[in-house]
Amino acid sequence: FIRAAPRFVEATRSLTTKATAVETKPIIELPKATETTTEFSEVFEVPKRIEPTHNIPVCNIQMRGYLPQQLDFYADFARRAAYHMGMPCSGTIPLPTQTSHWTVIRSPFVHKKSQENFERKTHKRLLQIKDAHPEVVERWIKYLTMNAPAGIGMRATKVEFEALGKK
Repeated sequence: FIRAAPRFVEATRSLTTKATAVETKPIIELPKATETTTEFSEVFEVPKRIEPTHNIPVCNIQMRGYLPQQLDFYADFARRAAYHMGMPCSGTIPLPTQTSHWTVIRSPFVHKKSQENFERKTHKRLLQIKDAHPEVVERWIKYLTMNAPAGIGMRATKVEFEALGKK
């Protein structure tokens, strides 16, 4: 019974025609430690807001999910994205939770009295965008749908305005 330990041999390439066996040690370069001037406390603060100028609603986004922590995290992400795109965004408005109940028979035929109850709670949050350009709102919605986690559904209601003119 022979037991062999694995050996790691580093392959070297040379552009010269001579084959030379040069033993090189692998050099691992680690990034230099730099001190950060900004602190990580900004991540844990309430997202910054831009105040609306005319208070005209442009878009309502309703988010739905089964896990309230995940829904609140994604609503916070959406508010921060709206701030960085220069759009005034309302705070997260919690909507009523929808509860669905089911009763299922555990086994058929004689054991009808043995039943099992299930419930599912759907949590909802609302964000309202005011005084923003429609193209920016469209980009924001596309960005949110691209980065939406599994289990979060969104419904966007956009308000469009038209100019009045003579016919």
